[in-house]
Amino acid sequence: MAKFIPPGLVPVGSQRSVLSNSTAVALNSTLRASAKILDISVETKAVRMLASSNPTLTTGVLITTTASPFRFYDYNGTSSLKFQRSTGTATINVQGYRYAR
Repeated sequence: MAKFIPPGLVPVGSQRSVLSNSTAVALNSTLRASAKILDISVETKAVRMLASSNPTLTTGVLITTTASPFRFYDYNGTSSLKFQRSTGTATINVQGYRYAR
């Protein structure tokens, strides 16, 4: 994955979340309103992601630290996209981009 902002993309916001309990975390309103592409970086422990319901410790798309950063294309702004730790305490960073106009 590129270590720079690809041509045609404009950064719109970011979010850092520490996932330490069993509550799934959604993206902030800035990312939901503007971002179409998300770069998701998992820093400490694996996380799970679901766009249809709340992920749990054992359900959802697994994103490991070795698969990070993970690029999510065509994000539609849903508040249903949520993250949950898989084990231990996990930290994620999400950078959102929109297409240049």
